[in-house]
This record gives sequence, structure tokens and C-alpha cells, in this order.
Amino acid sequence: MLYVEQFTFQTIVYLLIFFFSEASERQTTRKELMEEYCLKHSNKTKLFGKDLKFLIVDDKYKIIYCTIPKVSSTTWKRVLGDLRGLDKNVGVHGKNLWRWLSQYTEEERSKRIKTYFKFLFVREPLHRLLSAYKDKFMRKNTIASKVARKQIVKAYRPQDYKPDYNDINITFAEFIQFFSNDVPRNPHWLQYEKLCHPCGINYDFIGHLETLEDDAPLLLKMAGIDDRVSFPPIHKSTSIDEVLEYYSQVPRQYITRLGELYRGDFEIFGYDYLGPVQPLLNNSEETTSVKQ
Repeated sequence: MLYVEQFTFQTIVYLLIFFFSEASERQTTRKELMEEYCLKHSNKTKLFGKDLKFLIVDDKYKIIYCTIPKVSSTTWKRVLGDLRGLDKNVGVHGKNLWRWLSQYTEEERSKRIKTYFKFLFVREPLHRLLSAYKDKFMRKNTIASKVARKQIVKAYRPQDYKPDYNDINITFAEFIQFFSNDVPRNPHWLQYEKLCHPCGINYDFIGHLETLEDDAPLLLKMAGIDDRVSFPPIHKSTSIDEVLEYYSQVPRQYITRLGELYRGDFEIFGYDYLGPVQPLLNNSEETTSVKQ
């Protein structure tokens, strides 16, 4: 029995070492990719207060988290709330619950950016856009979606536009068509580059939603808080079949135009450019060739 217990313990240790080494190597690759992109594309060297309004600061544990909606941001806020001893019945999206990097002086911001543990989480851009659409246009009718609904209807269905009507249905194709233009964006579908400024902030940890199960424990360990908080069970995210189903409703020209607006997000974080919808684009090209 003693031998079995020792063997089991050793096996667990080896598995943990393998797990963390693989996850650590993934971090190295992601940081190198980000650095390469920024060397080629970024000219902005100074960040102002208005640029930093999506970064939560925890001064006690010296952590900075860039919140990106639709990328497990609610869960990470809850983890940070647990770290502070925040009542679990309190919602985590109240702006006044947190200290934001934009609220500090320039000197204070600079000091924290240089010395605090900084992290963000991203996900495949097209998956995130679909998730934002489903959340804001199918499940909820928020202030953000009310404004966007009116803009989209006014642009594409002016006959249906009524200034005092907020609940009119917006199709996914209309959503993509409208935001394939260079128009102001809500944070739920704003580019990562504009939310978190990865070329101006040297993040210590770059998480991906697709590897959340591996990334979350490593992040907590690297931040030095794994003995205080834990990450809750992970729920399944949008499937590739669902992505194809929705994007198949969108004319190809709007998908490719959208891709250009989000190209930086694909390249910085190592996602294949328009990868999830390539089958749709390839089929469209084949159809065009046949018609010609």
C-alpha cells in the first residue's frame, strides 16, 4: 500500500510538472508572437488615461486585469472579487466596485504597469462577435443594444425605424454588415487592440479562452494567489458548427471586410485569419468560379 501511495504521489507530481511546463511554453510562444507583431505594426508608445479605462487594478495583490467582454470576464471579475472578500451576492459589473488604471495619475499608472502582474484573456475573434450578438441582441435588450438596433434599422430598414421602439429584431447578417464598417463600437465587440493596448503594455500572461482550463491554474500560480482563490468549473463555449451556421447567413463581402477591421486581433494572438469561416469563403469562391 505504501508503494502504491508513493507511486501515485510521484505520478501526480510528474503530471503537474508536465502540465505547467507545457502551459508555460505556450505563454512564451504567445508573448513572442505579440512582440513580433508590435515591432512591425505599432507606432504608439505612450498611453493616456482614456486608453486604460478597461484595466482593473488590485493594489493589495499588485494585479492588473484587462477586462474583455465575452471572454470569461465575468468569471475573472468574480475571482478577483473573491480575492477581495467581495460578497458573492454582489454583481461584479458595477464600475464603482473596482479601481481602474485610468483613475491614477500618469506617474502612478507608469509605476503599476512596470511592477504589477498584468494579464488578459482573448478568444477567437469571430466566435466572440457571435457570442456578443447572441447575448446583446437575442437574450438581453441593454442600452448598448438599443442604440445599435436603432442605428442598424435606420441604415438598412428605414421603413421600420421608430425613435421610441427599442425591441425590433436585428439579424446576425445585419449586425455583421453594420459593424463591418469602421464605426464606433461597444466594448463587447471592440477590437482587443483598442481595449487592452498590448503593444503599449507588456502583459505577463496572455490567456486564451480555448485553453482556459490549462491557463487559469497557471495564471493563479504565477500571480501568487493560487492558495487564496480558485477558478470555477468551465462551461462549454460556442461550437464551430454554430459559428458556421450563423456566418453562412452573411454575404461573403461583409465577412472579409469585417476580417480586415479585426486583422490585428487575429495576428497578435495567433488565430488563423478568418479561420472558422474559411469553409464558407472557399465554397463561395468555388461557386463564383463555376458561375463564371
